[in-house]
Amino acid sequence: MSVPTTKKTMMPRTPLHRWLAVAFIILIIFYYRPNFTSSVSDSPPLPPYSQAFDDLTYVKEVLRNNSIGSGVSYASRTIRYLPDAPDRPSITEVDHELFPLSFAEIDIKTVSTLPAARPVEVHVRKPVRPDAIDASGLIFAASTTFERFTGENTSPVAEWSRWLTDGFGHSNGAGLILALFNTTEEEIDHTALKLSQAGINATVVPSDPTLDMAGRYVALVKMLYEHPTRDSRKYFALIDDDTFFPRMAELQRVLSRYDPSKPFYIGTFTERAEWLLREGEPFAYGGGGIFLTAPVARQITQLPCLEKNQDGQYILQADQGDRLLYKCLDKHTEITLTYLPELRQEDEFGDPSGLYESGQQSLSLHHYKSWHRLTVGKMHTVADACGEDCVLQRFQFKDNFIISNGYSVAEYPKGIDFDLLQMENTFDNTADGKTSMNYAFGGIRKSLSKTGRKRAWELLDARREGDGKVRQVYVKRRGDGRWQAEGEEHPKNDSVVVLLWIP
Repeated sequence: MSVPTTKKTMMPRTPLHRWLAVAFIILIIFYYRPNFTSSVSDSPPLPPYSQAFDDLTYVKEVLRNNSIGSGVSYASRTIRYLPDAPDRPSITEVDHELFPLSFAEIDIKTVSTLPAARPVEVHVRKPVRPDAIDASGLIFAASTTFERFTGENTSPVAEWSRWLTDGFGHSNGAGLILALFNTTEEEIDHTALKLSQAGINATVVPSDPTLDMAGRYVALVKMLYEHPTRDSRKYFALIDDDTFFPRMAELQRVLSRYDPSKPFYIGTFTERAEWLLREGEPFAYGGGGIFLTAPVARQITQLPCLEKNQDGQYILQADQGDRLLYKCLDKHTEITLTYLPELRQEDEFGDPSGLYESGQQSLSLHHYKSWHRLTVGKMHTVADACGEDCVLQRFQFKDNFIISNGYSVAEYPKGIDFDLLQMENTFDNTADGKTSMNYAFGGIRKSLSKTGRKRAWELLDARREGDGKVRQVYVKRRGDGRWQAEGEEHPKNDSVVVLLWIP
């Protein structure tokens, strides 16, 4: 007897190409979701890589600490950097708009989410970050006062920690000798502790109280040469307390051209031709950094550089330390300057944006706390993401925005009809700076200040948000007259741009 069976009815199968079409449509919807939602919440939820960091609270805190009003014009973008570029050009063109969404007018005190657009990709060289740099072949020396070292607006610790450590509180191997003038044991101990806490490998000593400023500068060479780590160092550097090295890996690569067993005196001139001609001597200016090899340092310690006449004046007739050092070498040796223009003395006054928005790569920066103002430590923070080559790298977008990474985000609302390879003449030219600086910077184009052809958001703050991720806050203040043409009204609110760099 046979057992009856029940035949199952099978549903007809959906062709594979239909499932693929549905999946493609879903992907398109999610990809373009920012354009389908409201103007204030026109982006998808924060992705997992940033959920651990409260960007709204951070942005609110930065704006509050910098006296930015609650009503702001706001835009942001996440930038994914791809480390596949063969080089680092002066400007990198990006075939996308930086801000596909218009700026949103928001009340930063009451808003619950921040506007954002989907990520855009840019191409950079393989990142070299501070934590990957071994600078043990270098030792630096500077002279300052305890008052400057501890002053709120003059302390160099935050800036030094960017290029003398790995960014995580540990030395990158470089050494530092800091000589304090007119100091006490307590001040020396306090200074040494502060540098140690920052991860800086420093030796703090008192300056010779019998020497003037020029003499104290030259005396640093002996301190460098007699330092216990001398035999492990390749290059000995004299710096000012406001000298900054944004590219330590590249600095060492460039210096490696010069055999440390041979006599080299390496440095840069002032950017002002009239000063160079007035002095009539090709000496290295100290603010850009002066690098010596051991044979030169040894000779200097044996020369009568500080010899004075019966009137108490230096026989070499120099009242500045860098010039006194040069005159001593020039009179007593055959050693001449090896000119390294990538070091920057930065003897320009006033608005420095022409230099920092030029796309040029410098090995050193100077005067950022005196002749102009620049928070170089915050500027350099983006090196923790896309590397030291990415600092001040320019990216030009289709909507006429240019990022000078770590310095500004500039818009050119009437288009870019000028040579971007020329530096903008933003400097104070009361000393004929336009003419005198052409030899250092090449052709300098006219300033766009007060023409209505340029608007710029300048860096306000930056923070690292995990491995290879950095968030930056830029601001354009409503009362900044540089960004309005004659007769043009100021905007109603301050304007804020936030960029998040991710791998």
